[in-house]
Amino acid sequence: MKHTTRWLALLPVASLALAGQAAAATDAELADLRQRIELLESASSSNLNFGLSSDTQVTIYGYVKADFIYDADTDLGTTSFGFGGLTAASPNDSNFRAQAIQSRLGFRSVTQTDIGEVRTQIEGDFFGGGGGTFRLRHANISVGNFLIGQTWTNFMPIAYYPGTLDFQGPAGIPFARQTQARYTHPLGSNASLAVSIENGAGTTNDPVFTAALDYGMGGYGVRLAALGGSVNFAGQSFDRWGVNLSGGADLWQGGAINASYTIGEGIASYMVSGGADVRTIGGVSDLVESEGVTIGLTHDFSEQWGLGLVYGYREDDRFAAADTQSLETVHASAFWHPTERMTVGLEAIYGERTLGDNTTVDATRFQSSVQFNF
Repeated sequence: MKHTTRWLALLPVASLALAGQAAAATDAELADLRQRIELLESASSSNLNFGLSSDTQVTIYGYVKADFIYDADTDLGTTSFGFGGLTAASPNDSNFRAQAIQSRLGFRSVTQTDIGEVRTQIEGDFFGGGGGTFRLRHANISVGNFLIGQTWTNFMPIAYYPGTLDFQGPAGIPFARQTQARYTHPLGSNASLAVSIENGAGTTNDPVFTAALDYGMGGYGVRLAALGGSVNFAGQSFDRWGVNLSGGADLWQGGAINASYTIGEGIASYMVSGGADVRTIGGVSDLVESEGVTIGLTHDFSEQWGLGLVYGYREDDRFAAADTQSLETVHASAFWHPTERMTVGLEAIYGERTLGDNTTVDATRFQSSVQFNF
């Protein structure tokens, strides 16, 4: 603002100089003075342009989020990811932590070019290095129906992902960001088909191919996605596959449901809580078949108050005694929005892990969060 004020103060001086010299000045001098005034006038504009030219518009977005977490049974870590590591030997002690590492910062740009509108996105949060280090979440370029770069895998049903205060979310649903090249083809006004070639999650030397068909209209929608590729393990290559069926609907005034069902082989690295895509049992290595389901219900009493309940379940068919046989989670939430961009919430989270030797271990977490979007 100081620089802009300085330029505005100089505008009358420059105008007088141009008028006083008009009679004696050459055409070249007049042109030079006019150019200087145009530059000064452009400096006084209220628009702030980032990038190489005025054809680019940049939006800064994100949020600040503070979490206050109490583990009643054992320290689960920064998210409920810790449910997947519970054992009978886990310390039986309560724990409190407060953190702001989910806070997020992102940039979006739109540039008019000879090939059309080019859009970019760069976004990160502070979950890197176990928490506290800035890490990349999204970095992509979109031109028309093409997207190139890192974002949610096309296999993930992001439109029907249930909302929780807990950053990890429920068991039983795909969750991954992959570098990819994706093409989305509209199928009328209510449907689309997206196909992609992606960097595969887990251990692989080959790309993964995905396809997803979306349809939505009048308060409901459905999505069918498929994944195919390979997994490398101990010098062997295994063909992986996966299918996800998801959807959502408005049930009543203020009430909604979303659900997801996933099944596949060699896709554990795509699922919440991760896991091995291949396991060796009895000297034989083979793909792990994973199956998961997630159901979420929400009810908004008003624009300020709402409740949420999310159930998640996942099981693997190939496991050793210390591996996860199944994982079950429940998130029960209450939300308050004192303003349009602010959320204050309270959540109770329960998780139960069944190990390969049929040992069952559970834990309970309580989380309160305050978030402001900008």
